[in-house]
Amino acid sequence: MLPHDELGSGPAIMLLHAGIADRTMWAEHLEPLAAAGYRAIAPDLPGFGEALIAPGEQAPWTDVLRAMDELGVDRAALVGNSFGGAVALRVAVVAPERVSALALISAPPPGLEPSSELEAAWHEEEEALERDDIDAAVDAVVRAWTLPAAPDELRSHVGAMQRRALVLQQGAGDVSEAPDPVEENPDVLAEIDIPTLVTAGEAEFVDFQTGAQRLAHAIPRSRHEVIAGAGHLAPLETPERFRDILLAFLAAAG
Repeated sequence: MLPHDELGSGPAIMLLHAGIADRTMWAEHLEPLAAAGYRAIAPDLPGFGEALIAPGEQAPWTDVLRAMDELGVDRAALVGNSFGGAVALRVAVVAPERVSALALISAPPPGLEPSSELEAAWHEEEEALERDDIDAAVDAVVRAWTLPAAPDELRSHVGAMQRRALVLQQGAGDVSEAPDPVEENPDVLAEIDIPTLVTAGEAEFVDFQTGAQRLAHAIPRSRHEVIAGAGHLAPLETPERFRDILLAFLAAAG
């Protein structure tokens, strides 16, 4: 069983965290979603938070489906930020019958060609990790992925989540990536027959702004929204605005 937090009863929502985060990024959303009549479930994906990485081939979309089975969830709305959005999208591709609605927040599109700004952000973190300097890697992540005016509390939270992930991932054994069902066949997005919300923050990297537009164009039953005041981590940066958009979408999706 993946470590997870859960609150409420009713239709299930699986909240999938960003790759610089863990399940605690959803903490302030659990109670409002439960109050709105949903069963809100936020798991740690393997390599993040408290979820260890098992040796072998890594397919996080399969981990989500296994967690749903173990939690007795037949169908759920999948809500994913960044890496979590990529995972949610792949669940929808491999098991569409398990997904009632799909919300992709700053999710990368298939075939992402990084901008010079995004490449620089990745490069600074990678250089620090090559030096085994976790402090420098965490600092690079916080600078790159939080807004310049982000409060210290948010920056500290992101830094703590990223530090946990880096420690877990550096201690992982022999792992490999499973074949990616979206990267191998991007045309499969046109076959997704699920109500889909695609969003990005107005202060987001251009890669994810244009990526959201591409995803919304490719997925037939999608709607696209730009979240005012948000960057890459809208659920943390503009939680009330994000939640209003999400709940309105879920109500319309039925």
